[in-house]
Amino acid sequence: MRRFLYLIIFVVLLDLTFQQCANPGRPTGGPKDTIPPTLINAIPTLGTTNFTGAEIELEFSEYINADKLKQQLIITPKTDLRYKHIVKRNKLIIKLESDLLDSTTYSFNFGDGVTDITEKNPVINLSLAFSTGPFIDSLSIEGEVEELLTKEAGKGYVVSLYPYTDSLDYFTDSPIYFTTANDSGKYSLNYIKSGKYKILAFDDDNGNFLLDPETESHGFLESIIDLDSSLVLPTLRCVLQNVKPIKLINARPAGPYVEAKYNKQIDNYQLTNEILKSNRVGEKKEVVRIFKPELLDYNDSIETIIIASDSLGNQANDTIKFVFLESNRKPSGFSFTIEPNNVPLVNDPNFTIDFNKPITKFDSTKIQIVIDSTKTFVHQKTIQWNYNFTKADITIKANADILLSELEKILPKDTISNDSTSQPISLQKNVKRLEIKLIEGAFVSAEKDTSKVKSIPLQVPKEQQTGKLKIKLDTELTHFTLQLITKRDKVLYQIANQKNIIFSSIKPDTYKIRILIDSNKDGNWSYGNLIQNQEPEEVYLHPEETSVRENWEIELSITL
Repeated sequence: MRRFLYLIIFVVLLDLTFQQCANPGRPTGGPKDTIPPTLINAIPTLGTTNFTGAEIELEFSEYINADKLKQQLIITPKTDLRYKHIVKRNKLIIKLESDLLDSTTYSFNFGDGVTDITEKNPVINLSLAFSTGPFIDSLSIEGEVEELLTKEAGKGYVVSLYPYTDSLDYFTDSPIYFTTANDSGKYSLNYIKSGKYKILAFDDDNGNFLLDPETESHGFLESIIDLDSSLVLPTLRCVLQNVKPIKLINARPAGPYVEAKYNKQIDNYQLTNEILKSNRVGEKKEVVRIFKPELLDYNDSIETIIIASDSLGNQANDTIKFVFLESNRKPSGFSFTIEPNNVPLVNDPNFTIDFNKPITKFDSTKIQIVIDSTKTFVHQKTIQWNYNFTKADITIKANADILLSELEKILPKDTISNDSTSQPISLQKNVKRLEIKLIEGAFVSAEKDTSKVKSIPLQVPKEQQTGKLKIKLDTELTHFTLQLITKRDKVLYQIANQKNIIFSSIKPDTYKIRILIDSNKDGNWSYGNLIQNQEPEEVYLHPEETSVRENWEIELSITL
């Protein structure tokens, strides 16, 4: 019996021993591991010269993971250097599969590509530099990247350095040195060879290290960087703009039309043959659609010059000769949009109509103010057309005072207040419905479509529902544009070259104030142009947002 008890005790103790040995991992509970691995040895060591090896070995203070090394490792100067990597416990081994260049300083920046194996804490500032020649290139540059119009940090932008040549092409040439900006938009490039360079930052969405200006915001410096000492560079200000030259792709019949297609969006264009009517169509407004003149027969040849320009002023000048072909395809429908869809009754209310076809006839007397669906007033108005008669900016010479005087003629005297300060309230009390009405046939298109009846609400703002903003600029600048911007970055108002500004009847909201500085005083603020090596003109964004409250008056002073 005693032997049996001893045997049971022995088995229990043996089982406990094995359980402890079978769980050698980190005990559950306790503090989370937040300490990243540290580099304790490197072959070659930092600053090695005359390196001729084909393998790099890094040893760390704990077991590591390098699953994301391919995405994170940046090797400069940029070459087609091929490699593979192996992790052995606490060691990272990089096997070079192509030859290193002679007399070249290489920099390996690992980003967050090496972490511990448990909590994925990345090794901090892990980098290695060595040279295949007798010395290390030690020059560096640093700076910041920001969005031009919002001043937000250019997080993750690729900052690229190119050897300067007269034939440098940012769309086909790869940078020799590059890095990525951090979350604050800051960057640094180290171990650079002395020489002359150009710098470009861009949001490299497709990861090919080539600028695609159609989809990738970019910024640059006009000046050549003559690098013979380490430098802190001016901020790289980035904006999305397609700077590629504008080109005509083709011009051919498309149903009842002839369409000239370009490689990018057209900002403006002109047809030299005045009998031709046209407009812009296409998803990106890159097509000029030409309509057949009424007096021209099908299959008759006609010629015109198209002078097309993009938003940067780049031009394409092409002569095209074509015919209109009979087609079973129905002409496109006629439509238009109005902005805003609720027009405030301020002094000389205005609105814009966008048509999908050019307009050949219009009757301004068919644009009327209607009160309570029965009382119609035709006021003087001005209509400004764009270059191809597809957009009309309409201003009606009227205000609350004028409408009140019209009402006094048709309403009983005792229902209208003579107190001028209460006139907007009187309109609110005496008018149930106030609108601008487009009578049928106000506009006729190039294909003889006539516009249908359309009503646009005309609103009398209640003073107690709006706020007022006064801005005083203390500046010696003479050429600038101040913009009041919504939280969604929509420009609500803009005023040029005024230092004492009053915005009345503003909807309560939070706004930003931006000032575009026309540095060359040519009357137009410029986004710049990479092809022409012209940086954008300056932008000031007021650091504090401005809250406009109902029935409040805000005064703001800005010093530039």
